[in-house]
Amino acid sequence: MRPICGFDAVIKVHEILADLFRKNGSKRVRAGFINGLPGFITPEAHGELQTTALEIENGKVATIYVVRNPDKLKHLH
Repeated sequence: MRPICGFDAVIKVHEILADLFRKNGSKRVRAGFINGLPGFITPEAHGELQTTALEIENGKVATIYVVRNPDKLKHLH
């Protein structure tokens, strides 16, 4: 895994993800706070859950944290 740095690179990744979600569907389960940061929970393949947390600095998303480890998310089922 490598961090994605730079505005253009991050936008490109999200364009690809948006296209993927349009084709395969992705449903937000709920919005809330993930480890103190605003975020949301989505269902993924095989019923597993994913959390996405957004670190906001100066009104902009500075960092996106994604957790897909089922052992860390058991309490959300």
